[in-house]
Amino acid sequence: MTHHRWRLLIQEPLPPPLALAIDEAIARRCHENGGWATLRFYQWDRPAISLGRFQVADRAVRLDQCRAEGIPLIRRITGGRAVWHHRELTYSITSPLPSRLFSPRLQDAVAVIGQGLLCGLKNLGVPAHASASPTGHTATTSPPRPNDVRQSAYCFANTSWYEITCQGKKLIGSAQRRWRDRLLQQGSILLHHEPEAIRRWLIVDESALNHAIGLASLFPQAQCPALAELARRLAAGMAQRWGISMQEDGLTVEEQQLAEQLAHEKYADAEWTMRREASTIKDAWP
Repeated sequence: MTHHRWRLLIQEPLPPPLALAIDEAIARRCHENGGWATLRFYQWDRPAISLGRFQVADRAVRLDQCRAEGIPLIRRITGGRAVWHHRELTYSITSPLPSRLFSPRLQDAVAVIGQGLLCGLKNLGVPAHASASPTGHTATTSPPRPNDVRQSAYCFANTSWYEITCQGKKLIGSAQRRWRDRLLQQGSILLHHEPEAIRRWLIVDESALNHAIGLASLFPQAQCPALAELARRLAAGMAQRWGISMQEDGLTVEEQQLAEQLAHEKYADAEWTMRREASTIKDAWP
């Protein structure tokens, strides 16, 4: 059972392979060091695109253009759809299972995390909401399959259950993967919506570009908090909602070493990036 104390990581911008490798390293080793859960905030040191683990790369991304203009493409181990990582804040939550916060049901865990994010946004004065089912059904029904070809390739084109919206537009997109004894949820908190970049790099319908909103646009001009302060205030609201304490810390030596190995051998490998996994409904959230 996880503790009431969590580790909080707030990191400087990172190369794309290392940015994602750290999440996997934390997930692999999360039963060590007392089994603390981790909330992590980070950014990417250059504009990049991440694919969900089930996506077909050439159906989601304009590959030739990305290659010609040096836009890195990388594949996550969570599901979901493509994310443009630029002027956004990425978060991840890693927790051992069982947990007093997260039930065995994937949908319930997504809802708990969504409520925590809402409380964090409330701490920033942002009037956000957690979405219901896009089709109006309750959360007890099965989520759509992660490789549903009818869905847009772009994460912020559609809103799934419990994802965070403001003014009717998507603000945070998330994807969760779980194993028997742990879970990892990764998400993108949009700071600035950039439809021109989305149109340039991703294969997306024009109408999909109207469904997102950036957090910075919700503050008076030039008053959006700096990123580290933004992360801390989000974390404080989440801790309050969940009744936990968070201790700001860094990676362990073992996590750092494993992350560097994974970044080199997996996340920087073009073969891994281009290989799509077969979908299972158990361990992904669309």
